Amino acid sequence: MHEEVFVGIDISKDQLDAHVLPKGMHTTVKNDTQGIDSLIEILHAETPMVIVMEATGGYEITVAAQLGLAGLPIAVVNPGQVRDFAKGIGKLAKTDAIDAYVLARFAQTVRPIPKPLPTEDEKQIKELVTRRKQLVDLRASEKNRLHRARSNRVQRSIQTVIAALDKEIEDIDKDVDDLIRKSPLWRETEELLRTFKGVGPITARVLMAKLPELGHVSRHEISRLVGLAPLNKDSGKKKGKREISGGRADVRSTLYMAAVAAITSNVVIKPFYQRLIEAGKPFKVAITACMRKMIVILNAMLKKKQPFQVVFP
Repeated sequence: MHEEVFVGIDISKDQLDAHVLPKGMHTTVKNDTQGIDSLIEILHAETPMVIVMEATGGYEITVAAQLGLAGLPIAVVNPGQVRDFAKGIGKLAKTDAIDAYVLARFAQTVRPIPKPLPTEDEKQIKELVTRRKQLVDLRASEKNRLHRARSNRVQRSIQTVIAALDKEIEDIDKDVDDLIRKSPLWRETEELLRTFKGVGPITARVLMAKLPELGHVSRHEISRLVGLAPLNKDSGKKKGKREISGGRADVRSTLYMAAVAAITSNVVIKPFYQRLIEAGKPFKVAITACMRKMIVILNAMLKKKQPFQVVFP
């Protein structure tokens, strides 16, 4: 029987350390064209289920691209998840070789789903969505300063900056519109998401850019990725309150605004929210439950490639 193979690759500026499980083989190559080609040849011979590497601020991009183009199954994962996993298995020391081993164990245990590499247009959309969020945050800070400003000169200065930010946000929205129109897949996904009342173009684009797993994982996994899965806080006989934690804060904050809209108009979320409030649930608990219900429904919609229907879970 053929053993399932899992690989972890630790990436630094000068070298790549790869660990193969369950064989326990470790390989180090230079982080250059020749080294990557050599690593591809080695990994093809191993036929791994998934190859895991961390998002390291840019070093992983070329390596992931080359391995992906060679037909190898790549998953680029959040470094925070890997650090937590390393603590869990007692690997507190850090060397390149140990990091590669931890990544291989993470691949073997968690089994993240390999994803196809984004096209250049998809990369650009994701970067523009991120930049838009940065500009919106800057604009909110400037508006707060405007409320506090007393000097007319300072007020004019802040208003000038806000106007410039408004224009740049508008330009980015137009650029994203153009790119989405060029991509049939992104256009179809956005149209499906927007059939759910409460999800507008900004929410749809943040979900597409920041949560590519949407429509590809289970309802429990998608809730966990966003940080909306309630976690038990029990110890012995003591039953603690279930709380949410972790996940992708930028996705969660966008989903919060969508939920606030949905509780006033969506045929599923509005009555669901009202039942929770009537049952005495605090607003924070009720809105979090609505966010979780929304992301589960949106995940099912994309998985089935169907517009919103009341029958969705």
